[in-house]
Amino acid sequence: MDFLFLALALYALGAMTMLWPKRLEMAAHAAGMLLAVAASALVFAVAASYLGSMSGFGLPAGLMLSPLGLLMDAGWGGYNLTADGWSAAFLVITGLAGAIISLYGIDYGKAYRGLGIRALAGLWNLFLLSMVLVLMAGDAFTFILAWEVMALVSFLLVNHESNKKDTVHAAYQYMVMTHLGTAAILVAFYLVGSQSESLLFADLAHNTLEGPLRHVAFGAAFIGFALKSGLMPLHVWLPNAHPAAPSHVSALMSGVMLKVAVYGFGRFVFYFLGMEVFAYGLIVMLVGLLSAFLGVLYASMEKDMKRILAYSSVENMGIIFATFGCGMLLVQTGHGTMAMVAFTAVLVHSLSHSLMKGLLFMSAGAVMHAVGSKNVELMGALAKKMPYTALFTLIGSMSLASLPFTSGLVGEWMALQSFVTLGWQTGTQEMRLLVIAAFVLLGLTGALALGCFVRLYGVVFLGRRRSALVLKAHEMPFFMLLGMGLEALLIVIFGIFPMPLVEFMESALTGGMLALPMVSADAVVWNGLGILADGTKYSAYSPFMLLMLALIVTAVLALALEGKGLYVQKDVTWNCGTVPTRRQQYTATGFSKPLRRAFDYILKPRKERTFLKKEHAYFGRTVHYNLFIPDQFTERLYVPIQHLMVRLSAFLHLVQQGSVRLYIGYTMLAMVAVLIWGVM
Repeated sequence: MDFLFLALALYALGAMTMLWPKRLEMAAHAAGMLLAVAASALVFAVAASYLGSMSGFGLPAGLMLSPLGLLMDAGWGGYNLTADGWSAAFLVITGLAGAIISLYGIDYGKAYRGLGIRALAGLWNLFLLSMVLVLMAGDAFTFILAWEVMALVSFLLVNHESNKKDTVHAAYQYMVMTHLGTAAILVAFYLVGSQSESLLFADLAHNTLEGPLRHVAFGAAFIGFALKSGLMPLHVWLPNAHPAAPSHVSALMSGVMLKVAVYGFGRFVFYFLGMEVFAYGLIVMLVGLLSAFLGVLYASMEKDMKRILAYSSVENMGIIFATFGCGMLLVQTGHGTMAMVAFTAVLVHSLSHSLMKGLLFMSAGAVMHAVGSKNVELMGALAKKMPYTALFTLIGSMSLASLPFTSGLVGEWMALQSFVTLGWQTGTQEMRLLVIAAFVLLGLTGALALGCFVRLYGVVFLGRRRSALVLKAHEMPFFMLLGMGLEALLIVIFGIFPMPLVEFMESALTGGMLALPMVSADAVVWNGLGILADGTKYSAYSPFMLLMLALIVTAVLALALEGKGLYVQKDVTWNCGTVPTRRQQYTATGFSKPLRRAFDYILKPRKERTFLKKEHAYFGRTVHYNLFIPDQFTERLYVPIQHLMVRLSAFLHLVQQGSVRLYIGYTMLAMVAVLIWGVM
């Protein structure tokens, strides 16, 4: 029995739990989440076994697959399911994240008892099922159908707490934006399919689309998938949808759904459109770099914990697409072998981001569960009350800041290697200047990411409590801690032993990519995390050896200081003769002020002043200050478009008068116009 068919059946059974009777809602929730765990584990095992068989890793014989390049090839009427190495890489991400986050959701979802918990568990399974079907679609019709189901189900999950006005607004904004993206993808499929024998992916891969229409198809595909990925300026739904959704839903959307968009874009680039046009890679790289820098800049300004993580997703998706664009440029300039480094970095960082962003959203859910707020300014000192959550959050924050011994550094290091390759191999002065600009933006992005997560972790878990909400904080139940702990463990394992992961993901690229020159698995030789190819060696480091060196130095220092009579004296922080209070701690807003002032020409911060009621006859009124950082793309792009649409809709009232005779006249004019067009 095919394990993938079994996984799909388990997801379908999990989706049916929403039909269980009300009195069994908790049993329905538990059954739904356990079925999601089992189905996702099967998806991960089958996809990993396929990639493992190509990369040479030994795997259980019962899971080994035929080395024909297909996981499954089946069709029912007009629906076709198939999967290859590119699909398998993202099925690994989906299965791994789906299993772990579903474990977390067993305990987290209990907070929704009596609040649609059956629907939450059922839609959760349907969401996972739709993403797996997108990754396994073998034709355009099946892809679009599964994509639409994914969009609709994710809308319902975001809108789960529909009793809140902000949630409804965020959900419908997401729905509008995602359908705009779907429309763009439909245009791309239509143009490619118009010059193909059928809508099967195997036929679309041999399309004859040329000229300007090919450029239009690429532009439509990039816009559609960039919107789903949250790249700027198409990101406006993302910072609103993530805070509105339940935290485990946010973890799955950020950890998996955004990567499904990367899969779709790669499918178009590798199989349908190619990379012969220089401008394609240049556009993708520049948009990615812009998104990475601005995403982390806005993340550093936010006070809502989940909005911080949402903007961080914009940053990391920007890094992924910038690296993808770099690989496209390497292929276009005739360095297909070295492009393998960039595309491998895309897959490695996609998996890494899935782990670390899933962990941080689960951590945000734990903090909200314990404190009852998403505002980081009301937190502090949570490490004492939630030690395990604090440890796991620290690991995730270190990874998102790309610190050593975490998986976050692996993907970004490989991305930098690919940019070095682009500047070194292409040889033109213009390309080297472009790479220098890319390094400047990536360097700023890395520095801002470090500051952003130092700010987040320090304000939330360290220091002294900032409000009475912290007093009721408590550690999380078993399954929530298990989900966070598993992802934290994988982040550390992949950070210290990255090479199996790198070779594992590289195997997804070594065959079958029509737009990528056939490259053998031995064409790129990895030396630690450095590259040895075409006779050129780039900088390398071994995380394991670096860890051993750090442990040896620590041990030597500990032995040298042992018995020296050293002591630590603790005292109150000097504060000009007064004892510091909780109110004198750095706030998240205060921590980011130097950065805000340095980039105020981009951020355009607004200060709002509110005069409160006068509390004393002899003193002035109380003043409340609020700092607001508007999203400039929303203010300068989407709000004017919204106003224009309102004015246009008002204009339509002139032609919609309610007169039947007038409508008959419109029909006659339309018929005359059609007749004239036919004659011409």
